[in-house]
Amino acid sequence: MADSTSPAAAARLEKSYFDVLGICCPSEVPLVEKLLEPLAGVHKVTVVVPSRTVIVLHDAAAISQAQIVRALNGARLEASVRAYGGAGQSKVSNKWPSPYVLVCGVLLVVSLFEHFWRPLRWFAVAGAAAGLPPIVLRSVAALRRRTMDVNILMLIAVAGAITLKDYPEAGFIVFLFTIAEWLETRACGKATAGMSSLMSMAPQNAVLAETGQVVATQDVKINTVIAVKAGEVVPIDGVVVDGRSEVDESTLTGESFPVSKQADSQVWAGTLNIDGYIAVRTTAMADNSAVAKMARLVEEAQNSRSSTQRLIDTCAKYYTPAVDIYRERIA
Repeated sequence: MADSTSPAAAARLEKSYFDVLGICCPSEVPLVEKLLEPLAGVHKVTVVVPSRTVIVLHDAAAISQAQIVRALNGARLEASVRAYGGAGQSKVSNKWPSPYVLVCGVLLVVSLFEHFWRPLRWFAVAGAAAGLPPIVLRSVAALRRRTMDVNILMLIAVAGAITLKDYPEAGFIVFLFTIAEWLETRACGKATAGMSSLMSMAPQNAVLAETGQVVATQDVKINTVIAVKAGEVVPIDGVVVDGRSEVDESTLTGESFPVSKQADSQVWAGTLNIDGYIAVRTTAMADNSAVAKMARLVEEAQNSRSSTQRLIDTCAKYYTPAVDIYRERIA
């Protein structure tokens, strides 16, 4: 990871967002950093555990998004590029559990009738086997990284239950773990959709009032006059210099009634111009608008960890191997 950035390189820096479903707890944060920080062109890596998001500041000319995804997926972290702020991000993924979870659950239900016919208890073993493949793959990846994670603990628990011939328990361990992962993924998907919705409030393009040219909002400088027609969303924070209109600010303030705007009135990115033409002189860059600041605050809130959380993570780092060693000694 580069420690210093030349002005030319800084101009090429790009912030990319990745959905990484393999992040289930803060213990994966060092792994992600270890995978990405040594890569040439990567300048900063931020991991947001609650929404399973990895934010990478990188030189787009030195390393592409696809290369970053390959580095993450090499550790079976199930990474994909997020078209951040793009359309379609509000749709929550993983509406239904995976086939592994569904088959595991069905077989477990069948095994509950073992009291009527004893051989049905083997359906619990089949259920455990049906739900194990994703856990086994992640466990193998963890062992290759020489780390101990929750997937390995689940395998140990299942192996113990089968050794004790408690087959229903083995099946339910797998089912409850996989269904909990699915529920967590659903919750994270909603958090991600909320963040994407926040970022997509402001359009990606703006119209220059003087020439009518359409440009990317990222390229619009402060004090540039842009045109906002009726029915369009204000792309960047600014002050009205010409025209008069009613603006719907409910997306930012919650105010249900339109607000009248005329010369010298402040307008905000992400608000809707309802019924008139206005020319707006920008007062901020696109990445420093009110809506962008809101998104950054949400990111920071998700990524912040209290001293108690850090203490728990440190203890867990040593507790898990210690329990395994102790178990082996008394077995």
